Amino acid sequence: MRPVVVFVASLFVPALAFGAIYESVVDADDEEEIFAMYQRGDISLDTADTLLELLREGVDLNSAPREKLYDLPGLTYADCDKIILYRTQKGRIEDPTELVGAEAITAEQLIGIAPYIRLEEAKSKLPVSGKFRALSQYTLQDPVAPPALLTARLKGPLDLSAGFMLATSRLDPVRPTYDAVGQRLVTEGLKYRLDAPRLFLQWQNANRRVIVGTYSIGFAERLTLDNTRRTTPRGLYLTDDFRRSQDLSTLCRTTLDSGAPPPPECMTAGQRVTADYSTRDVFRGVAGSIENLELGDQRTLSLYGFLSYQSRSVYQYDLYDRAICNDPSSSSGDCSSPRFSIVQGQNDPGWRLRYSTLPGFFDELAGGGHVDFKPSFPLRFGLTGYGSVPFFNTVPAGAAVQPDFQDTARYPNGGAFGAVGVDAQAVVGDINLHLEVSRSFDRAVNNQGGGWAALQRSTYSPKGHELELVLRYYDNHFLNPYARPFSGPDEDAGQRARNEAGARLRYFGKFSRDWQFRTTLDFWVLPYTSRAGAAGTANLTLLTRVDFTGWKQFKPALWFRLADRNLAVSQRGVCQQTDISMLMVETLDTSQDFDGNVTYFTCDGYRIAQRIDVRPAEKLISFSEQASVTWRDDISSAYNDKFRVDLQVWFEARSQPVDWLSLRLRTRYLNQGIDNPASYEENLWTYLEAAWLPIRGTRVALRYDLFVWLDQRSSTAARIPSPEHRFLVDLRTSF
Repeated sequence: MRPVVVFVASLFVPALAFGAIYESVVDADDEEEIFAMYQRGDISLDTADTLLELLREGVDLNSAPREKLYDLPGLTYADCDKIILYRTQKGRIEDPTELVGAEAITAEQLIGIAPYIRLEEAKSKLPVSGKFRALSQYTLQDPVAPPALLTARLKGPLDLSAGFMLATSRLDPVRPTYDAVGQRLVTEGLKYRLDAPRLFLQWQNANRRVIVGTYSIGFAERLTLDNTRRTTPRGLYLTDDFRRSQDLSTLCRTTLDSGAPPPPECMTAGQRVTADYSTRDVFRGVAGSIENLELGDQRTLSLYGFLSYQSRSVYQYDLYDRAICNDPSSSSGDCSSPRFSIVQGQNDPGWRLRYSTLPGFFDELAGGGHVDFKPSFPLRFGLTGYGSVPFFNTVPAGAAVQPDFQDTARYPNGGAFGAVGVDAQAVVGDINLHLEVSRSFDRAVNNQGGGWAALQRSTYSPKGHELELVLRYYDNHFLNPYARPFSGPDEDAGQRARNEAGARLRYFGKFSRDWQFRTTLDFWVLPYTSRAGAAGTANLTLLTRVDFTGWKQFKPALWFRLADRNLAVSQRGVCQQTDISMLMVETLDTSQDFDGNVTYFTCDGYRIAQRIDVRPAEKLISFSEQASVTWRDDISSAYNDKFRVDLQVWFEARSQPVDWLSLRLRTRYLNQGIDNPASYEENLWTYLEAAWLPIRGTRVALRYDLFVWLDQRSSTAARIPSPEHRFLVDLRTSF
């Protein structure tokens, strides 16, 4: 492998004009396009979450600070500064096309950001305005009622606004409790119920803001405190974020004691069901901010604070019983996850949970804040800190079972934790310098009370280009569940930002009217020996892409991705093994797509992809085709001396024959391990979507999916239903 790596790097590294603000060209104007980009492997899950939140929330061009504008796809810091300068001089942007006329951004950039921007009205025409969205899905042969989701945002007089989200839950168990008689943890099992993961009331007047309810918050380089989904967060965010799984989920989540009869949901082997909508556990409580207080001589001060008490969910295998285990890193059976028995009234049928997320199993009290001082426009200094205490209130003190977090969980065990950090920013012409240094604190077993982390990000943004360099160091004791800085894709004891020293270089630019280039080169090493590998293990990822934009009706693109996970090892079939529970960090249905004791492997891989967009008649008809081939390591004995080869092909046709109707047809063929159909997935997925706009502000979308399994695995033969006939309805309206 080593000669291949050197050869490929020699081809692509000199072309450092091939970077990206995001990994790929973001040509997505709705959620389905973002979902498709993630499924094709064009963007990461983090990027997909960011784009979805931007699409749902919108960025107000008249009030968004520099950091929030920078989240928009295709904008450099120089572009953001031009937008702010224009709106400051004019007073207000009434129409986004003004920015093109003023040469603040190009027409191409405006098209790219159009789906993600909004303009708040200077004066509301009605005392109350709002928007609603309702979703539901159904798959033929579903044995349970379909999932549903409803979100709403309302804006009223007196600078008040409110919102909520309601979602059904069918595949997560009822919140477990402690049975004092049996001295065990018990639950009633699966029940159809209605949850309210989002509920808030906001007052916002000029630079002052107060939120009561659910919210997220983030600052600086995301090293000390950030639970948003933004690339460069600054302050408080209201979010209606959720995920909609594109796959069916396992219905049976139960293990049986010897001789016990199976529960109803396990009577049919291989039964799959439409997955629930999933949400993150954000903060819930009160938060406020006062931004840009004038101190004279261009000096400003911004203050942010929050206090949260939130019930949180946890994957059952992220827990251990500290009543019988002193060290969760031990391989002793006493340190495994505690048993969760399923009881129904006085009946104990001998069932227990497996691979389940436990909703609201622990509570968290958290609080903190941020101070931001700007002595002048080019300089800014910040101080951030927070503290948190988790409580397992479902289990009384002195109980025979005392749950706590495994050392592979996202949260540290042992009780209270937190972090304090300082950050700074300087702007020198086209150069932007960002620095954050943070210290985490915890009481986790074997973690010595916490650790240090530092991240420095530099960007150079001449016209039409952006070059970014990120230098980072996270020691092996830095354990901060609310850190979300850039890091390699590997994890160490439940954290991505841990035991890592590295550098990432990105470039995005157009060297002519017709060619657009982007590249990302990331290199990191493990400073310390841990479960992630031996000290000194070096890793490399490279992504480079070129797009031809010279023709309006025909746009081709080609890109390459390399991932070498341990540069010193060249043999096939050697991967880094990580327990799947380490990946189950934020969504309520984290285990729904995992049907057994699955292990996640981070392996070497190479991927080549091409895409062609054809738009012969503007909105009337457009086509796109994309294909990729991936060579990857695999732990199967069949691939001890070679790569596994995967093939993926996409085709899409879109049409808007009239203003009130849009149609989309998309099909994907996936073949994993093309020479081994008895062991890996092969399927064909096709869907047709029709969206009707009966009146302004209202959209009704209906979708039909046909998913056909083609491989010869025994698990595929046992799947029910097969083929899968899925239906979705999506209603949105605003006033």
